[in-house]
Amino acid sequence: MKRLILVRHAKTEPLTDALSDFERQLKKRGHNDARLVANELKDKGYCPDTIISSPAVRAIQTARVFADVFEIPALQIKQAGFIYDGDTTAGLLSGITSLAGNEETVLVVGHNPDIAMLSMRLTGEAFAHFPTTATLVIAFSASNWSDISVGTGRAEYFVYPRQLKDEQQ
Repeated sequence: MKRLILVRHAKTEPLTDALSDFERQLKKRGHNDARLVANELKDKGYCPDTIISSPAVRAIQTARVFADVFEIPALQIKQAGFIYDGDTTAGLLSGITSLAGNEETVLVVGHNPDIAMLSMRLTGEAFAHFPTTATLVIAFSASNWSDISVGTGRAEYFVYPRQLKDEQQ
């Protein structure tokens, strides 16, 4: 069984004239939200073998928080420009599966609308509400990443920071 964990980057500073979209950084809340969700995944037993991230600063910062929680060295995070640049579902899936190697569970940090659309296309379920740091665990009954295609995934767990914060109150 293969598992794909799709994460939308955490809360960022607003786009300003002095900063490009690529350079936007996480807010303090973003760092905290990423740690909250990563710890929740770890508590549920969803631990990635590898992390693939968009090279945008906010995505890498999010990926580093997840890597820290899962004790994956930050230098092992694989950066993939196709995640930032946007691609078709087939292009995203092809790129992700080529970087996944023989790993069983892969975590991908990216951007909306691509992460939400990929979630919907792989599972056939509606994920119209995919806020920052929202995370979806998708299970595939496949032994090879090359066997994964549109509609073959099953949504196992969906979580986002507000949901966890509401549960803590």
